[in-house]
Amino acid sequence: MRDRLRSGKAWTFVMASVVAMVGGAVGASCSLGVPLTPTFARPIDRARLSIVPFATGLANPTSMAELADGSLLVATSNGAQTWIANDLFGSTSGALVRLVDTDGDGVADGAPQVLASAGLPGLVTSVRRVGNLVVALSAQSGGPAITAWRTGATPSDPLTAAGKLSFSFPNGWEHTTYALAMRPAAAGGIEIYFNVGSKVNNAATSASETVGLSASGGASFVGTSGAVQMVGDSIQRVVVNDTGNSLTVAAPVPIATGLRNAAGMTFDGAGNLWFEDNGIDNPANLSASLSADTLHVISASLLGVTVPNFGFAGSYVDYATGAMVGPLAGVTLPVADFRPIGGEKSEGAVELAFAPSSFPDDLAGGIFVPFSGAWNAGGPANTENPVLWVDPATGRSFHFIENQIMGHPNGVLATSSAIFLSDLNFTGAMVGTVDGIAADRGGVIYRIAPLAVPEPSSAVTGLMAVACGIGIVRARSRRRLSVSARSR
Repeated sequence: MRDRLRSGKAWTFVMASVVAMVGGAVGASCSLGVPLTPTFARPIDRARLSIVPFATGLANPTSMAELADGSLLVATSNGAQTWIANDLFGSTSGALVRLVDTDGDGVADGAPQVLASAGLPGLVTSVRRVGNLVVALSAQSGGPAITAWRTGATPSDPLTAAGKLSFSFPNGWEHTTYALAMRPAAAGGIEIYFNVGSKVNNAATSASETVGLSASGGASFVGTSGAVQMVGDSIQRVVVNDTGNSLTVAAPVPIATGLRNAAGMTFDGAGNLWFEDNGIDNPANLSASLSADTLHVISASLLGVTVPNFGFAGSYVDYATGAMVGPLAGVTLPVADFRPIGGEKSEGAVELAFAPSSFPDDLAGGIFVPFSGAWNAGGPANTENPVLWVDPATGRSFHFIENQIMGHPNGVLATSSAIFLSDLNFTGAMVGTVDGIAADRGGVIYRIAPLAVPEPSSAVTGLMAVACGIGIVRARSRRRLSVSARSR
């Protein structure tokens, strides 16, 4: 199954199978109890890039944002005691923690500093910052919400609660909300983009079935005191103005429709909005794919002007053949579709980020896409969880980090000099305890950066750089996305 987070029918489907896995080996966990360093798929990248564990022992780290001083703000979620301990999907509490590397050695110094936790629902899936406003999206069952804070005088100061937008999904809604993007608004204020998923796996949601959004805790909608309504299968946008004492929020504006479960979102330098959509699970076998996960873009000039339709549920890329199925009139086609590359799967796309200009020329400007892969599995058992590099101009893709290595690659953040990549749990566990490591304490963030260029005569130095780039890592799991022959 490919969705970012399992819910509804999909969650029920896996409950029976997970009982057999927990308590024994979840995929192939690390017997040493510590994460090893992943290696890059291509030898050329091993010779010119480094990858190191930036921070370990985190509680399901998902998304990341950069603070004003270059330190990282990381969204984490504590596991809950449900039918089993440390259950990620039962999470009721989260925290935003700060990681700082003061000595510049590429590894975070000391324990994470909690900047916000009170009032933050669990299952935090995305965090973003613009100026002094931080927002986090939580997909907690029964209580999805966008929670906002203001930063303090320094990046190390605790965040101050600024307001909350709470979603009201009708009972039985399969895909709720998971992804955020954020940027300054041209006319002032801050734009916040988020997805509203589809009610069911393989059918478009009726326009008469809507999702409510209400404001509280210092936030209020302009012109109304009640909840506003939004259609499903969509991306929505609100504009927030911060007076310093309150947040005024404009009613949501639809940005896109025809999307089953829009995953990570980001803007490029030209203001175009990029995102993925998780494809349809085969109704006859929910562990198999009917349609491919896809990569999309909406040009800056169209955002909020027209509402492109991306085809769900009648028009899609067939996972088995790569052929387009259904009517194409009025449908915006994907930039890339993700099907197996050389027989190797990549399923469950989560976030995405553009490679910084400091990376080698053939990588700079490309898009890194992590895939969560198989649920509750890691290492060799997770055959769907690589990190891909995608050419935004052609849709061509390749495995940057192979599958069967990490646990559940999830969040990806680009800074001016590095890429930060999070893994929910390097053992692959999403519930319970494996090799003495609780599922909510095995999270890792890796830092990927260019190696220093050796002097032309330094042959020995060059060989050492190659050796230092080689590592082994274990794996975990999540969901899916795959790549077609057209995008290879």
